[in-house]
Amino acid sequence: LYYLQFIRGDEYTTEAEGNRINVRLLMPPRGIIKDVRGNVLASNDVNYRLMLDCEDIKQAHRTWERAADLLKIDEKRRAIIVERIPKRARLQPAMVIQHLSWEEVARLEFHLPELPGMSIEEGQWRNYALGMGAAHLLGYVGKVAEKDMDRNNPLHRLPEMRIGKSGVESAFEERLQGKAGTRETEVNVRGVPVRQLREREPDEGEELPLNIHRELQAFCAQQLDGHSGSIVVMDAHNGAVHAMTSMPAFDPNSFSKGIMQKEWSQLLNDEKTPLLNKAIAGQYPPASTFKMITGLAALKHGIVTPNERISCPGHFYLGNHRFNCWKPEGHGPVNMREALAVSCDTYFYTIAKELGMDRLAETAREFGLGEVTGLDVAGEKSGLIPTPKWKKRVRGTSWNQGETINASIGQGDVLATPLQLAVMTARLVNGGKKVAPNISQEWLQGKQKYDFIDIDEAHIKVILDGMDMVTNDPMGTAYYKAIKEPDYPFGGKTGTAQVRRISIRGQDQSTIPWRFRHHALFVGYAPSDNPRYVCAVVVEHGGGGSATAAPIARDVLKETVRLMDEDKA
Repeated sequence: LYYLQFIRGDEYTTEAEGNRINVRLLMPPRGIIKDVRGNVLASNDVNYRLMLDCEDIKQAHRTWERAADLLKIDEKRRAIIVERIPKRARLQPAMVIQHLSWEEVARLEFHLPELPGMSIEEGQWRNYALGMGAAHLLGYVGKVAEKDMDRNNPLHRLPEMRIGKSGVESAFEERLQGKAGTRETEVNVRGVPVRQLREREPDEGEELPLNIHRELQAFCAQQLDGHSGSIVVMDAHNGAVHAMTSMPAFDPNSFSKGIMQKEWSQLLNDEKTPLLNKAIAGQYPPASTFKMITGLAALKHGIVTPNERISCPGHFYLGNHRFNCWKPEGHGPVNMREALAVSCDTYFYTIAKELGMDRLAETAREFGLGEVTGLDVAGEKSGLIPTPKWKKRVRGTSWNQGETINASIGQGDVLATPLQLAVMTARLVNGGKKVAPNISQEWLQGKQKYDFIDIDEAHIKVILDGMDMVTNDPMGTAYYKAIKEPDYPFGGKTGTAQVRRISIRGQDQSTIPWRFRHHALFVGYAPSDNPRYVCAVVVEHGGGGSATAAPIARDVLKETVRLMDEDKA
């Protein structure tokens, strides 16, 4: 009797009263994501959730009906929520409603004694400070799908668990996730908590600092308002990505809370593809922004000298086939610098004929084109630098010289992502240092060793002189879009990529349907006298590089220099 009453008395008392010990996993707060200044990009807000013990399914349904009456939920929504109650008994409580208002929480708390097995927990939902402005960059969190399930991770068994689905959230999931805690609670036979026994606090996920500048990121998103396209801003010397925007976009906060079917359908059916991260997965003909590569390859292999002039009558003949320059009356005799400044097609057609595609492709790859850049976020596309060998393998046909002519001005089969164009520009202005783009600050904290491209510095100087003339010489294609303030000089190159064969030369792009208009591109750097930052702008079906992309790049580079100088001060 002594043994039963005193030694094991508490244990048998608990059993006699029908009480039991309920062990629950506690969700850890997800790690905060911050920008280069320490400003918050992704954080956790309080999410009041209604939890239901489902060990007794019949009791669970009765409890839910009473709670639904208190919350004045209509029949249609009740039926939807009932589906969240398991068909069979389970140890872990189910989450039936989340994002409760404070008024709803107060009402339920008052009536909890009438709601056996029901409890209210403070969960968390992911809040993205910039909303659509950084949606593709940061990604979003969502429910654990079957394909993502890790049976050894107890957190994945929680119905309220959210994991990174794309962008930074997915790339750094393991570090942001944290580790579960536990809470042991004694509850009576009706499921009402009697007392809390033990609790082990969860381990919060790691804080993640990025190279992204929040203010610059938001500015880039504003510049693309109304457009479909992307902007990438990088440090030319270490590859730090300070902004990477793709628009239009989705609202990651909607995904975090649970996106409605109507909104999801609109995103899927939008012709401007808001679900695609155009900065790293949009592949476009680089058009005239590729001419720097053609020029460098020709200089390297002695096809042309910097001051050698080639006459442009407005076209170029390869056999009987005529290739037009964008300017019908031609540019007259131009050298390398001038050809870049006025974007003369005939000049690059001529040197490409002697250069050949294999040598052109070799230089393109050295500057980061035709392969993924190694960004620390998944989803990159490789673009394409075609070669005779590639065409034979993929299409089973031989290469013809006309394809080299098209490739020399970034058309034909040549494709590049905006991120690749930014990397190409960075390697040009930093003297051939093979920087790779990076979003996480940790990459920069290590001692980085860079390989260098085997290229003559004098040749790069010629290319940069030409890019400087594009914006700062009256003959330049972007001269009238340049920054006239002496504190913000920049250089760059315009590009206008055809999306279909032109039937009318010089056709006004505003007169044709949006999806058939040319893509507008610009790659640039600032300050022009000592380049530190580069940007790549692509506006889908924007019409023309000088008219649409150049003004955006101008404003982005000016804002970049201003913000970075402000930080240094």
